[in-house]
Amino acid sequence: MSVRSEFRRLLGDLIAVLRDAGLARDTVSALEPLLERAREDLSGAADAALALLPRLDARAFSDPLQRKRFEEAFERLDAVGRIILGR
Repeated sequence: MSVRSEFRRLLGDLIAVLRDAGLARDTVSALEPLLERAREDLSGAADAALALLPRLDARAFSDPLQRKRFEEAFERLDAVGRIILGR
């Protein structure tokens, strides 16, 4: 799998867990266009996603399974985004 595909998959996972929990709708709305942007501008999409991640907080999840899904998606997206940007 390419780095681009992996970034898009991880971003989709994070969006899905936020949608499932009904949380951070404004951040979800900001993250969704990055799925498409990553096709043409991977570093720009990664930079924008990393800028939005601090808005999210695992403590907002009341369900422990959803919290775990969120934490895993968040950490992986953060790591791949940093790799893309060379940080």
